[in-house]
Amino acid sequence: MVRLYGIPGCGPCEIVRMFLSQKGIPFEFVNARQDPEAAQKIAELVGSPTAGVVLEWKGGLEAIRGVSPASLNAWLARYQAG
Repeated sequence: MVRLYGIPGCGPCEIVRMFLSQKGIPFEFVNARQDPEAAQKIAELVGSPTAGVVLEWKGGLEAIRGVSPASLNAWLARYQAG
């Protein structure tokens, strides 16, 4: 299962949520505003606890920067290959 770290109301987070749902990828949304550990993971990867989309899958963390069809499809290819 994929964990999506973000904050409610975050536009890029919502895009990633829809993408994962459309692709049938099971995921759990982790609210960084309510989970200090999640906020720390985001901050370590993107520099701020509320300024990025971070996915955790297969034991690793990955920041999705510049959420776009190209970046999401590139992530999907890595996910499917991994």
